[in-house]
Amino acid sequence: MQASMRQHFSQILSSALLLVIVPGSALSAQAPSSPVATQTTSQTTNQATPSQIMQPALQTLAQSLDTIRLDKWKGSNASRDETDTNISSIRRDLEQTLPPMLADADRAPDSITRVLPVFRNIGALYDVLLRVALVGRSSAPAPQSAALDQALTSLESSRRSLGDRLESTALVQEKQIGDLQVKLRAALAPPPPAPAPEPAPPPPVKKHKARPKASPKPATPAANSQGSSTAPH
Repeated sequence: MQASMRQHFSQILSSALLLVIVPGSALSAQAPSSPVATQTTSQTTNQATPSQIMQPALQTLAQSLDTIRLDKWKGSNASRDETDTNISSIRRDLEQTLPPMLADADRAPDSITRVLPVFRNIGALYDVLLRVALVGRSSAPAPQSAALDQALTSLESSRRSLGDRLESTALVQEKQIGDLQVKLRAALAPPPPAPAPEPAPPPPVKKHKARPKASPKPATPAANSQGSSTAPH
C-alpha cells in the first residue's frame, strides 16, 4: 500500500512540475479537473493572438504619425523638439521593439511570461502617445490632432483587451495549480488510523440456583439411661 501511495504521489508531483515549467500553450492541452475549467480554457485558447489584438491599433497609430507635420504646429521650438523626440521614440517602438515581442508572444499566447512584456510595452507606448496628443490638442491643426486622438483611443481599447486576455489566462492557470495542490495535499496526508478493535464482551455471569434450606430434624427424646430413675416407694 505504501508503494502505491508513493507512485501516486510521484505522478501528481510530475504534473505539478510540468504546470510550472511548460509554457501556457502546453497547459491548454492538459485536461482540467472540472467542466468549468474546461470551458474557461477553451475560451482562452480560442481568443485572438496578441498580434491580432494589437495590430489594428498599431496600424492606426502608424497612420496617424504619418499625418504629423510639426512645422505646422504652434508653440515654442522647445515644445516642438520634445514632441519630435516622443514621436521618434514611438516610431522606434513600432518598427524595432514591438515586432519581435509580439512574435514571441504569438508563439505561446497563453504564456503570461511572454504576453506580459507586450502589455507593459503597450502601456509605456500609450503614455508617450498621450503626451503627444495633449500637446497636439492645443498646438496641432485640427486634422492632425483628431488623428492622434483616434490613435490614442484605439490603442487604449486594444490594451484593455490584451489585459483582459492576461487576466483570463491567469485565472485558468491559478485554477489548475489549485487543483494540483489539493491533490498533492491529499497524497501527502497520512492515512487515517485504523479503528480500534471493539473489546470482547465479558462472559456471562452464571447464576447459581439457591439450594433449598434443609428442614430442621425433629428433636428426639433423650433415652432414659439405665438406673437413672428410681421406683416410687
